[in-house]
Amino acid sequence: MSATISLTFGSLALSTTNNITISRISEKCARPVQTVNIPVTDGAIAETAKIGPKTITLEGDIAGTSYDNLRTNIDTLHAGLLNGLQKLTKDNERYIYCQLKDFSYAYDHLTRRATWTAQFIAHFPFWLAETPTTDSRIPTSGANYGNPAITNSGNAPTRLKVEITADGAIADACKLENSTTGESFQYRGTIATTKKLEVDNRYDTDDFEVLNNSVDDYENYEGDFLTLDPGNNVIKYTGTAGPTVLLTWRSCWY
Repeated sequence: MSATISLTFGSLALSTTNNITISRISEKCARPVQTVNIPVTDGAIAETAKIGPKTITLEGDIAGTSYDNLRTNIDTLHAGLLNGLQKLTKDNERYIYCQLKDFSYAYDHLTRRATWTAQFIAHFPFWLAETPTTDSRIPTSGANYGNPAITNSGNAPTRLKVEITADGAIADACKLENSTTGESFQYRGTIATTKKLEVDNRYDTDDFEVLNNSVDDYENYEGDFLTLDPGNNVIKYTGTAGPTVLLTWRSCWY
């Protein structure tokens, strides 16, 4: 199905519902490159740059039926944009978390219309699918996952949450790897029967989490927090037979 335009910031509709018209949306994303000059020669040493925060700028106008009404509408817009870290959407399929950096407005006509500009900063500079993808299965130890494939439908790497629920006790025998990215982890602790190990690469929050039956257990964790590359990813579980492995992710775009 085709995407439907839906301009929102948190619960604030950036549309005619609030007498708002958007005239322009722009995005800027940079990869700051640190360089060190090489003495007595041309050139420099450059690190491999990583993507910095994304800047998103919205421009539009806001209407009113009188001076009082226009002022109230501007107040509502400004307050809604100052509501902290929120989901910004352009359509019904993707969102990005960001917060307001700058807001300015100017009256074109004191009783009818004002133009405004809002600049947002997204610390995680990627658009995420509104609908998460999940895969739950009892994998065969040492064998690559078969169908259905573990697929990130976007064009950027995405973060993965792993939940392993033990059918019988698992003691120092739990490894998961993504050979597509070269990432893997091993859990050295014990997962009791029917209990769950959760390894969260910032899917739910901005924090890494390793929880055994909801209790922090980083000390028994070795390796990476897994991501999925764009397209199909080759996943393999190695360890005690019988657990249910649930993977959860959102497809991700630059």
